[in-house]
Amino acid sequence: MNWFDALVYRKNWKIRIFRHLAFWAIEYTSNLIVLSADTEIKTSDIITRILIVPLVAMVTYFIIYYVIPSYSKDHNPIKLVLCILVSIAFVGWGIRYYRLFILYPLFDPSHVIQKSAWAYSHIFKEIFRWLPGISLAIAIKMMKNKTEIQQRTDQLIEEKKATELAFLKAQMHPHFLFNTLNTLYSYSLQKADKSEQVVLHLANLMRYILEECDHRVIPIEKEIKVIEDYFELKKLRHGTRLQIDCQIKLNGSNTYISPLVFLPIIENSFKHTLSSNRGLIHISVQIRSDRNFIYLFVENDIMPHEDNSSARGLGIANVKRQLNLLYGQRFALDIKNGNGRYSVNLKVPVLNKNF
Repeated sequence: MNWFDALVYRKNWKIRIFRHLAFWAIEYTSNLIVLSADTEIKTSDIITRILIVPLVAMVTYFIIYYVIPSYSKDHNPIKLVLCILVSIAFVGWGIRYYRLFILYPLFDPSHVIQKSAWAYSHIFKEIFRWLPGISLAIAIKMMKNKTEIQQRTDQLIEEKKATELAFLKAQMHPHFLFNTLNTLYSYSLQKADKSEQVVLHLANLMRYILEECDHRVIPIEKEIKVIEDYFELKKLRHGTRLQIDCQIKLNGSNTYISPLVFLPIIENSFKHTLSSNRGLIHISVQIRSDRNFIYLFVENDIMPHEDNSSARGLGIANVKRQLNLLYGQRFALDIKNGNGRYSVNLKVPVLNKNF
C-alpha cells in the first residue's frame, strides 16, 4: 500500500482525523482565494469563515453518514429529497443567520445589516459559496465507498475461488490413489517384480498431490513429470495392450501453470477408454507451449457404438469449472466425439510466477 492509499483508506483514527482536517483546511483556503479575487479580505472575513466551516462540515457529514446510508438501505426517494432540501435550507438560511446575527456582532460590530440581507440572491450566494466543497466531499466519500466495496467483493471472489479449487482438486485425488493402489495390489497378488516401480511412481504422484497442489502455480515441467509417472503406472498395469504416443515441445523455461489442470483430462481419457475397449488401446497426448499459451491435445479410441458422454460428464464438468475459476474467459476447450475417436483440445494462457 503506497502513501496515498494509506492516507485515503486506512482506518487508523489519527489518519482519519488528519484526512478530514486536511480536506476542510484546503476547502477553507480555496474559499478565501475565491473571495480575494473581487474583494479585499479583512480579518473579520478570515475569522467568520473559520467559524462557518464547522457548520458546513456538519451539513456534509449529515449527508454522508445519514442521508446516503439511509437511502441506500431503504431506497426512499421522498426521504432523500426532504433531507437534501433541509441541508440546502440550512446552508442558505441557517448559515446566513449564523453569519449576520452571531458572528458579525462578535467580530465585526461595525458591519451594518442591510434590509436586503435576506434577499434570495444572498441566500443562493451563500449556498453556492459552500456547495462545491460539500459536493466534492460527498463525491470523494462515494468513490471511496465504491472502491472499498469492490475490494471486498474481489477479496471474497478470490477466497471463494481458492475454496472451490481446493474442493475440486480434492475430488480428483482419490481417483489417482485408488487406481494406483489397485495396480499395486494386482502385482502383489502376482508376486511380480514390478511392485517397486509401482511404489516409486505412486510416491511421485503422492508427493505432487501433497506438496505441489497447494501452490497457485507451478513450473509446467512438474505437471509433465507427474503425467509421465501416471503413464508409467498405466503401462505397468495394462502392458502392451496400451500404446501411448506422447509428444512434448516447450518453448523455453519459466512457463507456469496451475497444478492439476492437464492431468485430470488425461486421467479422464484413460479411465473411460480402458473401461470400454477390450483390445489394443491407442492414446495420443501432445503438450506444447509458446510465449503466451500452453496447448494440450489428448485423443483416444472409443467403441463406435458406445455413448459414454454421461460417464465423462463429471470429470469434464469438474475440469471446466476449474478452468473457469482459474482463467475466466481466457481459455479454449474443444471436445470432439465421433468416428471411434474422442479428443480434447485445450489452450490456456501462460501464468505469471506471482499469479
